[in-house]
Amino acid sequence: MTMRPCPAEHPRLPRGVPWMALGNLELLDTPRIEPVILSRALAPDALGQAIARLLAAARAGAAFVGGFVSLGECAAARRLAAEVPEAPIVRLLTHPIARYRPNPTAAARIAAGRTLILSGHPRGDGRLTRAACVANNRWALAIAGRAPEDATPAPLPLAERAHPAPDAGDPAAIFL
Repeated sequence: MTMRPCPAEHPRLPRGVPWMALGNLELLDTPRIEPVILSRALAPDALGQAIARLLAAARAGAAFVGGFVSLGECAAARRLAAEVPEAPIVRLLTHPIARYRPNPTAAARIAAGRTLILSGHPRGDGRLTRAACVANNRWALAIAGRAPEDATPAPLPLAERAHPAPDAGDPAAIFL
């Protein structure tokens, strides 16, 4: 485990990407890793069902990988933190790891070996881009050993109206 960003290699990490890591790289050895990819356009009922599946997987010992960027992913992060705080998390940053500053809760999770921070983005100014989010979702699927068509068990209904704007700052920073 490292408390300073360092280059990372692991059989689960997609090749050809300059991975940098902060935290417990052994979390990638967890037998079951679930990708957390939840669209901001999910209908509330569908989001609730998806989060319930994630919570059940957490209670069964799964680890989770994702960017935790969308409102749905942030809602999943809050529920996991509240209901299964020991759940292992691999967070994929959408920017270079050098720009990451963990809050006290995140730093404690990293120090305890329950969180791994990864970045495959060696350049960037920290602005959130669609390209970075799409890359992270693909990487989350690859790390979890899933093909893109396996991302969700069935099509999920989309909401008819937009979700409210996210809070200022990083809403997933609750425990990531």
